[in-house]
Amino acid sequence: MRVLVYAYGTRGDVQPYLALAYALHREGHQAVLAAPARFRSLAEQYGVGFAPRDDEWLGILNDPDVRRILERGGFRGGLDSSRRKQVQQRLRTEFSRLLPKILDDTWAAAGGGADLVVHSQEFVDQGQQVAEALGVPAVLALLHPYVVPSWQYPSALFRFDAKLPGVVKRLSYVPLRFLRLETATVQRWRSERLGLPPRRGQYDMLRQPDGSRTTVLHGFSRHLVAPASDWPSGVHTTGFWLLPSEGRWSPPDPLVRFLDSGPPPVFVGFGSLSGDDPRRMGEIVVAAVRNLGVRAVVSGGWDSIRIDVPPDDVFVLDQAPFDWLLPRLRLAVHAGSAGVANEALAAGIPHVSCPMHREQELWGDQLHRLGLAPPPIRQRDLTADNLTAAMRTALRDVDMAERARQVREQVRAEDGARAAVRILEHVHAERSVRR
Repeated sequence: MRVLVYAYGTRGDVQPYLALAYALHREGHQAVLAAPARFRSLAEQYGVGFAPRDDEWLGILNDPDVRRILERGGFRGGLDSSRRKQVQQRLRTEFSRLLPKILDDTWAAAGGGADLVVHSQEFVDQGQQVAEALGVPAVLALLHPYVVPSWQYPSALFRFDAKLPGVVKRLSYVPLRFLRLETATVQRWRSERLGLPPRRGQYDMLRQPDGSRTTVLHGFSRHLVAPASDWPSGVHTTGFWLLPSEGRWSPPDPLVRFLDSGPPPVFVGFGSLSGDDPRRMGEIVVAAVRNLGVRAVVSGGWDSIRIDVPPDDVFVLDQAPFDWLLPRLRLAVHAGSAGVANEALAAGIPHVSCPMHREQELWGDQLHRLGLAPPPIRQRDLTADNLTAAMRTALRDVDMAERARQVREQVRAEDGARAAVRILEHVHAERSVRR
């Protein structure tokens, strides 16, 4: 079975899809990951075929204005009116310039053909269009639970735990059908590159061209988000798609010595999305660590936390595989992205979630609701005092630690990537029978 897997974004966005492609590879299938070009070497480490896609758009994350917007919760909170309009116009211009390049790479990735196309909900993926051009099924693979309409869970327009009537939650998905960018560009690409005429419902990721329902894979645990009772039978909550390091990474000697020189440290890392003052974030982290008298391993990669002169009780590293690192630690302080949250659950340690945006806040709220973390603290509101208090709660709460160990066993038993492979095999087998 030849499977083309599309993903776009930062490493936290892409790695679960690489894990899925690697699971396909291990089961004897031919998988190609079509992702930003910067992830080629990572895919090659796992023997997964790779098709590069233009990644210049990701450079916006290094823009100081964009960092300020992300940290402060949106355009209105981050910039004054005049500056806001300038940045919005600049982003629109850049996206219009780069989208054709991304779309051309998206179609080029399909040059070897495929039996199935697996794609995310990201607008730049357009995986359902590629599948239509190839005449094969598209499978929608999601890391969040707010894409398939439900009476139980609202769309991304509301907080995931919003107290709303069921009918309002269901209707909250309707406006999203009309939130499309650069439709003229996509239509031109669909016509000129894919050779497809316009058709009704061509942007509907939840329906195949013949109107049948699209199979959906949810790459998160049912123990974190229970499947909605009204999701169609073709929506499968498989469990997390975790990427095993499997000896492909050797820890540097200084890190090993640090871990061996005292009690298990805590982990602090906020990933590739960062605010406009990483040095201030570093000062907050160091102060909290000193207040608690603990040791810490701090991920300084992507410059989200900057500690110029680490004290003896803080080890700063660029990055490390979470499946190797987190089981050796006692607490994970993170931004709440699906990737690190999943890895910390699999490690069986408590969390402190410091989200930057709505998606991360969703997981932070869920972790707190399940008794695995104190209430999340938005990064824009983070101080040494409230971070110290949250970490103290997570470190001292015996029930939280026991709950984390229980969830670890549940999560590990799911083997989400392999479960997803079995579903893809079934989709392919059904198509073969119909032919």
